[in-house]
Amino acid sequence: MCLIASPGAHAQAPRDSGPSWIWSQIKQGTFSADARYRFEAFQRDGAPFTGPAYASTLRIGLGFQTRSYFGFSAFVEGDSTLVIGSPDYSVPSLPSMNRPDRPAILDPRSLELSKGYLRWQAGKPFRNVAITVGRQEILLNDGRFLGPSYWRQIHGSFDAAKFDATLPGGISVTYAFINRFYRVDSHDAIDGKPPMHTHMANLVWNKPDRIRASLYGLLLDYRSPAQYFLSTQTYGLRAEGPYALTPNWSIFYAADFAKQQNFGTNPNHVNVNYYLGELGPSWRGFGLKAGYALLGGRSATDKLSTPLTKPFNGWTDLFADDPSGGGGHGLEARYLSASGPIHRLGGVLATLTYYDYRSDIHHVHYGNELDMAMAYKVKKISDRWEIGWRFGRYWSDRLFSPAVRTSVYTSYSM
Repeated sequence: MCLIASPGAHAQAPRDSGPSWIWSQIKQGTFSADARYRFEAFQRDGAPFTGPAYASTLRIGLGFQTRSYFGFSAFVEGDSTLVIGSPDYSVPSLPSMNRPDRPAILDPRSLELSKGYLRWQAGKPFRNVAITVGRQEILLNDGRFLGPSYWRQIHGSFDAAKFDATLPGGISVTYAFINRFYRVDSHDAIDGKPPMHTHMANLVWNKPDRIRASLYGLLLDYRSPAQYFLSTQTYGLRAEGPYALTPNWSIFYAADFAKQQNFGTNPNHVNVNYYLGELGPSWRGFGLKAGYALLGGRSATDKLSTPLTKPFNGWTDLFADDPSGGGGHGLEARYLSASGPIHRLGGVLATLTYYDYRSDIHHVHYGNELDMAMAYKVKKISDRWEIGWRFGRYWSDRLFSPAVRTSVYTSYSM
């Protein structure tokens, strides 16, 4: 968790220096910490898997935020993932933890500098600018094309220079130049920190309780030959709600269209579309929605790719990438989802989602998935303490094999 000091908190130039002054400045900063233990199990039928995977891991993160000096502040955070017991699971891109006979759970043991940046910020609320340089987490809209993975123990981060501006009228602008991506499978993985020259831009207009509209672009140019085929240019337009009808009722909606083509070092021809549509009512925090997502695909090389983000389309993570197989390419996902608090269980937040997966080309039926989750804030002790459970079950038709993935966790942040 990152706590940013107010941009208006300026300090006078120090009259002395040395250890006493340094210690006084540290005391004026803000420390942050979080911990999460998770036990995750993943079973996939068929070869080459001879048994289920079990991962018992503990994530510990420690951060420090300086106070602001004439608009300048700094933040640093390190995290460590400890494997408790035997690592009966596979991290395919990490040679020391690669077990081809077990399904993949991307939570390797690690010790990382997850964030470390310098920020300059000036202005007032709703009219300010900020420049952030260094290792940081960046999110583009809903995270479909770029964002960290908060579910995994290593979140993923970027070496980048980012400019943010908030303007009158609900308008904001973000531009980022990304030099390197640190993946969730650790910095020591074979593809753990690929270099790139990537540009991201996002122009947003926001009217609370009505609409948030975004015009965005992502020019992804990898510098390592092993990732040249992932270099693409993506331009899109997104609009989303909720749209408030009464204090209790609202309509949630989302519509997104993007065009992706090959770019920079990519030797392949790519020319595909992305569509997303979601719609449903919401009442006092409880929502029901129907959704449709299309990740275009015409061949094994001409299909949508999203390498800078977390997995979407189901919690089994089988569709982390736009698939090819079973006689089809690309992904067409239809889904129904319900979520909201269960007051009789002390406000437990529950989520239930059902997916139907087909290919874009040839409309091959891949399979179906049911996802469930529950999360509970232990408010009687601390609202910073959460316990939860997550479950995903995949029924195969023409792609992959049947799979079950489940986990229990507890987390605390301060």
